[in-house]
Amino acid sequence: MLGNIISREHSYMVRLLIILDQKLNLLKQEKSINYLIINDIVSYLQRHSEMTHHPKEDLIYHYFLEHYGDNNNIANLLEEHKNLSETTKRFADLLEMVLQDTVVPNDVFREHLEHFIHQQKKHLDFEEREILPTLKRHFTEQDWLAVEKLWGSEDSDPLFGQSIDKEYQRLSEYMKSDG
Repeated sequence: MLGNIISREHSYMVRLLIILDQKLNLLKQEKSINYLIINDIVSYLQRHSEMTHHPKEDLIYHYFLEHYGDNNNIANLLEEHKNLSETTKRFADLLEMVLQDTVVPNDVFREHLEHFIHQQKKHLDFEEREILPTLKRHFTEQDWLAVEKLWGSEDSDPLFGQSIDKEYQRLSEYMKSDG
């Protein structure tokens, strides 16, 4: 069921946000970190969310609104996905500056990282706490089958799927070693 896939993908994202939290705590202690791991996580969140995860959710949300009428929480999520994408892009740009050896004050980077983590967690929490339960209360098995048919076959996850994409090998190894 597509709702279960969405929840599973959310759990993957939470795992990555935990790593970012750990990196943030190290930065707050003025310890050095591997910015490439942060970059790998942001890259995954940016690509997977924008190309697969959010379009999948948007399809479900549109279906819900068409078949079950207006729901402000669900309608607002379409806009929230755009805002989250912009937040991610701004943070990715700042991270790219750091990786290019541009001088970015530690406190500025920490603030942006903290904001990025907060926005991601807030979004995931809202969907898990409010949106998915609403969908599961209203959707019938036929509704789930209809949205799955609209989406097509399940996509392969480049980090948590059967095979790890080359660009996520470092992050996969990092997660296996517990950092």
